[in-house]
Amino acid sequence: MNRTSLPVLAALALFGCIVAASSTTYAQRGTIAVNVESTPAGAQVFVDDESSNPIGTTPLRRVRILRGQRTLIFKKEGHETTRLPINVRRAGEVFRATLPALGTITVLAGNPDVANAAVRIDGQPVGNVPTTNQVQPGRHMVQVSREGYVTFTQWVEVSGGQVLTLPVILEREAPRTGSILVAADVSGAEVFVDGQSRGQTPAIIEGLEEGDHVIEVRPTAEGQNPHRETVRVIAMQRAVVHATLRPAPSTGGSLRVLVNARGAIVFLDGEAVGEAPATATDVAPGEHIVEARAEGYEPVQRTVTIEQGRQQVLSIELQRVALPPGRIVVNANVEGATVLVDGEERGVAPVVLSEVAPGTHAIIVRARGHREFRTTCDTAPGQNCEIDATLSVVGAPVRVVANVRGAQLYVDGEPVGPVPFEGDIPSGSHVLSVRADGYREHTEQSIFAPSDEARVIEVFLVREGELTEEEIAARNAARRERHRQAVARSAATLPDDLALLDFSAGWPHLLEGRLGIGIFDWLEAGVGMRTFFRLTEFEGRVKAGWRPVPQFSFGAQVRFGGGIGPNRSPTARDEMVNPDAPNHPTNSFFTSVEGLLSLHFLNAGNFTLWAGFDFTSDRWGWNARDSDCRSANGCMDDGTPIRVDGSVNTIAGRQNLARFRLGGSLEFILTKHWNAWGSFEGAFGQPRRILGDVFGGGNEDLQLYFRLGVTYKFDVARTD
Repeated sequence: MNRTSLPVLAALALFGCIVAASSTTYAQRGTIAVNVESTPAGAQVFVDDESSNPIGTTPLRRVRILRGQRTLIFKKEGHETTRLPINVRRAGEVFRATLPALGTITVLAGNPDVANAAVRIDGQPVGNVPTTNQVQPGRHMVQVSREGYVTFTQWVEVSGGQVLTLPVILEREAPRTGSILVAADVSGAEVFVDGQSRGQTPAIIEGLEEGDHVIEVRPTAEGQNPHRETVRVIAMQRAVVHATLRPAPSTGGSLRVLVNARGAIVFLDGEAVGEAPATATDVAPGEHIVEARAEGYEPVQRTVTIEQGRQQVLSIELQRVALPPGRIVVNANVEGATVLVDGEERGVAPVVLSEVAPGTHAIIVRARGHREFRTTCDTAPGQNCEIDATLSVVGAPVRVVANVRGAQLYVDGEPVGPVPFEGDIPSGSHVLSVRADGYREHTEQSIFAPSDEARVIEVFLVREGELTEEEIAARNAARRERHRQAVARSAATLPDDLALLDFSAGWPHLLEGRLGIGIFDWLEAGVGMRTFFRLTEFEGRVKAGWRPVPQFSFGAQVRFGGGIGPNRSPTARDEMVNPDAPNHPTNSFFTSVEGLLSLHFLNAGNFTLWAGFDFTSDRWGWNARDSDCRSANGCMDDGTPIRVDGSVNTIAGRQNLARFRLGGSLEFILTKHWNAWGSFEGAFGQPRRILGDVFGGGNEDLQLYFRLGVTYKFDVARTD
């Protein structure tokens, strides 16, 4: 294998490693491992679009999310869907959301007529009875409707996590018909409605559909005028028609009506006369309809004949309305609550008791983990007792103290009072927060249960900008881990509180030492010195790197510097040719730009590839093949330099080169402070004369270099 083929093979190896590295990290490119939590846990998490596949269920550890601005969507049964805008910037970040609990409204049938009736909540259709729906905490309007029945409407108040059960009873709608009372100044006149005979005056025509109807009153005697008019009938109401058939008014009689019910109202031919006892005067002779109405009594109608110039006295006895027995309806906000009426268990809410004896009844509603609800209610014929029992959760006694005066306590985001706090917190899982101006908020989630002894919670608030002992310990542990994973020869930069010393041996520079230190998260600087005795070089370097995921990094590095070597005094032959022959100094200057790509094995080490472009300027007054020959064209057997034109005594001048370089290194992490590594690289271009014939033998620069070394890492700053 010749010298030219070796750099080509090195280039092919570098290309293969880059392809392998790219395929290995393709799925992880641009993503960062973060942690996602929710209160309560168990929520499905979506990124940006809830119609996409979820990334998992909380809590999530080291889940990979694309870098940049994102929106996490949390969904959990019984809780409000929550959107959390985030900015994914660094690995290990924790994103946490609190999901408010939804309320639940369950609508059940209180009687058979309600089954499958349509249900609306806040005007929006949600299904048919029975149905269960989750709603936002707050006040909501529940409507249940069915054709032929009066729409049920009720406002309810629902809190987060509450289950409200609502039994519904529908009542049939009254018929959509009305009636017309037809009276005339002549009795016995024939009445027609829409052309059909419906009796004689006075008459009450029942069961007429809503709308306009044509009423005709036709007299039976000559000399009287027929009457015709259009009347609009309204459901549940009675229209009145007064027909005047006689050509001239006549002197009428009077009517006095007596009723046994106090406050009864008397109507004559559909018009109110007044409260009984009532008297109507100047009543036209003939038959008339008298009606008496009183609240709680059945209305009564009588036909009375009035004679001209005489008073008619009518006594009406009203009968009380037969009301249905009262009912007891008990609802509860807790599913499975037991209802007791007058000490007798009557089942699980909702409870509907029909035909209950009139009087006062004791109602008790009980549910495990809730305070007992007690009340009384009265029933009577036609009088129902409807109770919505709100059972509060039995609280757990709690005492909260803090190290800051003026701190405030919040439970599930709601303020409950200043700290120190003593009181009850509802049983169950709750998030407690303590806040104070100038201090970081303290938040913890706990499960509270009823107890005879108060639970004491001591909170230590930390000023903004300060760290707790646990956070300091966690930060130091993370720093130690970063320091252990730090490597000398990779695209990643050193942590900003770490430095290293690098010692190596190799070819052509026999010994090398370097110092590196982290400046920022993305910037590293260093100095170095190397020698192979002919030339000792000094360098400075600056490296910028980015590590998007723990397993991969890339970066760029700039190196610059120069070197010096021994002066070569003129030989005796030189002085024979030129008595004033000068000394020949040795020196060099160089600049290098490199691109680096690394695969990290975390606590094991890393593999790094690089490609660089070098510019060198060397002053070396001797031929590379023969360190005793000072001519670029070689020397004669006796060492006399040969000029280009064939003459002797020519001294080789400065060599300026630009070369391309490929290489790789493998580094192993031995302990927290020590690493071991090896590197190999090849150069493309002309050989450097100064690197040839290092130990004699007349060899040029091989253009293949290797090194073996160790690295010592140490802290340069501590923040604890």
